[in-house]
Amino acid sequence: MTAGVLILLGAVLCFLGRRSLRIAVLVAGFGLGWLLADVFGADTSTELLVAASSAVIVFVISLIAARFLFFIGGACVGAVLGARLFVLVDSGSRDGHGDWLLAVVFVPAVAVLCGFVAGRFREGFLAWGTAAAGAALICSGIGRIDLSGADEIWRPETTVGAAVSAMLWLGLTVAGHRVQQGGRPSAHHQRAPA
Repeated sequence: MTAGVLILLGAVLCFLGRRSLRIAVLVAGFGLGWLLADVFGADTSTELLVAASSAVIVFVISLIAARFLFFIGGACVGAVLGARLFVLVDSGSRDGHGDWLLAVVFVPAVAVLCGFVAGRFREGFLAWGTAAAGAALICSGIGRIDLSGADEIWRPETTVGAAVSAMLWLGLTVAGHRVQQGGRPSAHHQRAPA
């Protein structure tokens, strides 16, 4: 169940994230709660409760602070990115015993940084940010499928596994961004008519 939920949430965020910021905020909040609950060894019902609570909290905050929606959307997406990076970097997360202190510092720091970047670059950042966050959730979901070697995508234990996971994440990010852009190049790559 975990794998399917993460893949579904990741696909929505990766391929449709920029089109509906409220859906992106809900999905990012849900994914954030699910990933962090899973990293710390919660069972499925607790993961679901934490994820749903996280989605509701993030959504309510975004409604209250609609004026700062790009910052909040960027921060939510950044939190998912921070959680994924935390999983790749923290060796204790591989066995469900992640370093709480590192998570409490690292994930919010990435979230705030992405919030500021989203406030500055708005839709350009959100297209890339939601694609990257969705791709992170998809990779996490694929890694949770009970297949030989798939766990290396979720929590890589080797350098090769980390490289494969990072390349898959990057490839899905680029694909998600292209889908969100409708297959056309971004505005800064378009040439002005002669």
